[in-house]
Amino acid sequence: MPVAFKENLDFATAVGKIRALSARLFTPADWERFLTAKTSKDLIRLLIETPYGRVISDTDSFDDIQYKLVYHLLSEMNEVEKILPEKEFLYYFRYKIDLGNIKKVLYGILSEKDVTLYGGGLISLEVLERIKNSRDLELLKDLPYPWDILEEIEEEPVLWTYYLEQAYFRGLIELSRENGYSLLESLLTRQIDLENLKIALRIKTVNYPDRYRAFFYSGGTIEVREYLRLLDANLEGWKDSEVVERLGMREYLDRPIILEKKMEESLVELLSVSKYTAFGYEPILDYFFRKEIEHKNILFIFSGLEYGLPIQTLRSGIRGL
Repeated sequence: MPVAFKENLDFATAVGKIRALSARLFTPADWERFLTAKTSKDLIRLLIETPYGRVISDTDSFDDIQYKLVYHLLSEMNEVEKILPEKEFLYYFRYKIDLGNIKKVLYGILSEKDVTLYGGGLISLEVLERIKNSRDLELLKDLPYPWDILEEIEEEPVLWTYYLEQAYFRGLIELSRENGYSLLESLLTRQIDLENLKIALRIKTVNYPDRYRAFFYSGGTIEVREYLRLLDANLEGWKDSEVVERLGMREYLDRPIILEKKMEESLVELLSVSKYTAFGYEPILDYFFRKEIEHKNILFIFSGLEYGLPIQTLRSGIRGL
């Protein structure tokens, strides 16, 4: 999909701030330095020497770091949001918080376990906590758009995650079209294509039940029927398929860690066109997406060190390296 930039001089101040923040994102040299860490404690010490030293402490566990990184991203987003002429494109991230919280509430009710929710979404934590504490699944169906898709769902609750994800994509694509967010729409449709390829691989390699064939996301540039055709073909033949070739994932189908990395890097590459606009939402969307990737890299290295993964495995999974 060709990108039509939404130039708006009112974004000038926010874009200036984002350019400054972008200069602080980690470089390949930084990631190589973090790979010298022998333990997760070593990694934390190295991170404390960076701007993350204001966020992370040397006593943090994986869960602590994950929690702090989410709020670090949200705090930056809140500051930038104050100087934006419009902010609906940031719902890409805000809805994601809501989606994660609803999944946690669902899991907490079904498993009868306690879960921790994140602030920063568009649905108030007070409402979500009330549902969590009441353990009433039906209350999830009363949550506002785009989650109201659950009102129509009769499937067993363990399958609701798919419908929530579909509502997330559908709602954001509609919002993108209403507001002229061409780049955001391109990001979403590419993401749907890639998620569908991952679903097809799981069905093919993990032997999921036939009913999972219905759980592909609509709204991508590749029709769902093309993925269904893949499921009827030998896995070795996938490398020569038009779908896999079009997504540029031909060489990575049998390497899950690298496949996941290449998929996210393809999304970063798509957003990189934002450098061609000086005044618009695009550089801001690009920055926060890359910031999320940076956080994923940190958590990937941390967990890899905790599990004793070899350095080559860690290097192969770092996005942008």
